[in-house]
Amino acid sequence: MREITKLFIPSFKSLRYVFNETNKTSISRERFIDFLKTFGLLLLVINSFSFLDINYSGGEYLIINNSYISSNITIITWFTVGLPIFIFSMGFTNLIAWYSNVGRDGSQWNYLVDRINSLLGPVLVLIFSVSIVLNVLLRTNLIPNYLTTTEDGVISLVEFTLWPLWLVSIYMVMVMFAPLTIYLHKKYPYLTLLVFGLATFFIDIIEVPINYSYIQVFNYLFFWLTIHQLGYFYADGKIQILNKRIYFMLALLFYGFLYYQVIFNNILLNFANYRLNSIGNEDPPSAYYLVVSLAFIFFLISLQTYIDKLLNYRKVWLIFSHVHSNIYTIYLWHLISLIVVLLFNLNPLNVIFIHVLVTFVFGNYERFQFNLSPNLVQRVNPLQPWPTPIKARFSLNNFSLAWVSTFLILLGIIHLTLGGIGQDGFFNIREFYFLRSNTFEGIGRILIGVLLLNTTVRGSEYKNKLLLLAAFFMTIAMFTRQLIDESITNFEYVFTISIVIYFLYLLIPKSNYKLSSKVK
Repeated sequence: MREITKLFIPSFKSLRYVFNETNKTSISRERFIDFLKTFGLLLLVINSFSFLDINYSGGEYLIINNSYISSNITIITWFTVGLPIFIFSMGFTNLIAWYSNVGRDGSQWNYLVDRINSLLGPVLVLIFSVSIVLNVLLRTNLIPNYLTTTEDGVISLVEFTLWPLWLVSIYMVMVMFAPLTIYLHKKYPYLTLLVFGLATFFIDIIEVPINYSYIQVFNYLFFWLTIHQLGYFYADGKIQILNKRIYFMLALLFYGFLYYQVIFNNILLNFANYRLNSIGNEDPPSAYYLVVSLAFIFFLISLQTYIDKLLNYRKVWLIFSHVHSNIYTIYLWHLISLIVVLLFNLNPLNVIFIHVLVTFVFGNYERFQFNLSPNLVQRVNPLQPWPTPIKARFSLNNFSLAWVSTFLILLGIIHLTLGGIGQDGFFNIREFYFLRSNTFEGIGRILIGVLLLNTTVRGSEYKNKLLLLAAFFMTIAMFTRQLIDESITNFEYVFTISIVIYFLYLLIPKSNYKLSSKVK
């Protein structure tokens, strides 16, 4: 309980703890991966401060993406694609976390619990803090309710400040599919990577009727699975076998292809769209986005020797580790600091002060996880075979419940990202393809998901009560939406009823409820 209360108390002691821990960091830790994770998120922060601007004109606040000003600036975005770098590093980390959990106690569902819990602290603090504070400020007329985009669209200020949570959504999807993709990687590593990559290309280039345009949405899955799967190859040492010069030549080849498309086919290849312009390659991810992502990843891999040498300097590692232990907090809150600086015309140097303040006040939610996972700091040589337990415990109930709970958390975060809490009303609908929601459902799904997720590893005595509560909430939420605006679709009916039936099924006593064991 004392450890939990520390989350809510800003402390310089926790900052010092990070420095002390880095002195004891094992040399077996893959520092290059830590660099990619931190560097990728920092690039996203730098992009926002470099390309985004807000102008006041005609009573409107116009948000502008300056990366479209000229082709020279556009080309800069080819070397600042931070999100693929982050997801690549997460492929490595997720594979290690999977074997760590299975190897420690054999429970294959514990992986989902560890991965989701490690990120939920900073995420939920951001959602609730930003939504509450901005809702109060919006009623004082100190800040605008909406921002106007260059495409004459309108976006709420709350939704804009919560944009970083789209990365969280992608990350959670990768975690959810990791058990399947890890299995495929063990059985058919190269074929799986090839299928995901080719699927990305084919979905991007095929021409589909307007009624089937939703097919492009599948590239949100196949594209990021391709990048994530590539991280597995680094984790088991397959990437390190090749000479670094090969990756440098591949990077030059891919960048050359992109440059050819710009010069001879007059294609605008911008990779910092921010959903502000009609021409973009990230929403959904295109084949060009995959090419530039692979180019940048290979380019950084070709520089690994020099990066590792730099990180081995003690002072550099101490500074870097401090940033690394707060990187989620820095990234999640960076648009808040951008808004403060732009709307109030502050000196850009104030950004540094704002970020220091944010990490001090909210960094505990991230550093707490840093402190609790020293076992994940240790790392064997990547070229060594992975340790595999003799027996792996498998419980379909626990594993499926962990997966469904994670899915509910994901939906809740997505729908709150689309409008925050309460700005447009507590029961106003947020559109997200086939599944829509409101603030009431979003908050409920997150809370129910978090509680049920954790009952798979602890607090099992509360599982049945929480399952009943979850079924009751899903039912009430469905009928509430039907009574208020009568907007619930047949698909949403089927989805809700299926989840409720699943929760009730888990409540049925089973004679063979004990965990079954199988040889792995």
